[in-house]
Amino acid sequence: MSAAARQVHLSQPAASRNLQALEQDLGVELFERRGRRLVLSAPGRAFLPRARALLEALSAAREAVERTQVRGYHDVRIGTVDSIGTYVMPSVLPALRDSFDALGVKLVTSRTATLLERLHSDVDLAVVAWSGPPPSEYATRLGRYDMHFYGRADRFPGLVDVTEESQLTAFPIVQIEARAGQPTLVDEESPSYALTQSLASVKTLILGGFGVGAMLNYMIDAADRAALACANIPHDPECALWAVRSPDWVGERAQMIERRLVELVGAALQ
Repeated sequence: MSAAARQVHLSQPAASRNLQALEQDLGVELFERRGRRLVLSAPGRAFLPRARALLEALSAAREAVERTQVRGYHDVRIGTVDSIGTYVMPSVLPALRDSFDALGVKLVTSRTATLLERLHSDVDLAVVAWSGPPPSEYATRLGRYDMHFYGRADRFPGLVDVTEESQLTAFPIVQIEARAGQPTLVDEESPSYALTQSLASVKTLILGGFGVGAMLNYMIDAADRAALACANIPHDPECALWAVRSPDWVGERAQMIERRLVELVGAALQ
């Protein structure tokens, strides 16, 4: 015990008290006394690799904090819906990083409900779709979330005559797989349909001529539009894209980053 105390720069009584406190906290004896020696007990052997892992994690955390201090580093954790992450953020993020020295950007994509929940834990700013203002006092409107149903004009010319979603059942549907309880256009008795996990896959299948599906205005360019037919189903005019910040995302630099992100995304949506 005296040798261990010297190694951690403590007195022998202080090291003994620390060991006793740890054993009391864990509710086990970590060592057994054999003569003048202390050897690990069975619980001690089980605890040792975990204790080493905790110390390594603490050391890594300390180094990360020190690097942040030295570099003047600042980071922003951004969450976006899949379509924004795929079609808008690739042009926005380089410009955002160029606007601030030593800015770290951490991007995640998920669905709106999940992103709004994560604003209370591990997301600073979220770009989400919502009909009307989202349930947050920290929201800024970015632009319309204009979604329509498209299909290849050469394969589905009759799509232009569709005015209600119920009529879409006449076509092979392409859509993101719905979660439990969410509405879906897919009829499992249909001869053909496609369920995907991303809007990028939806677009690829639509342009490939597989079927009909919903896409957003910023997902398609002029060449895509020339090849596509569009259903005449009105979209919810209140649905929009919003930038929502975490209540904990505060400070002058944080506000500057938020304003720049809003500016860049808003410009990309025009």
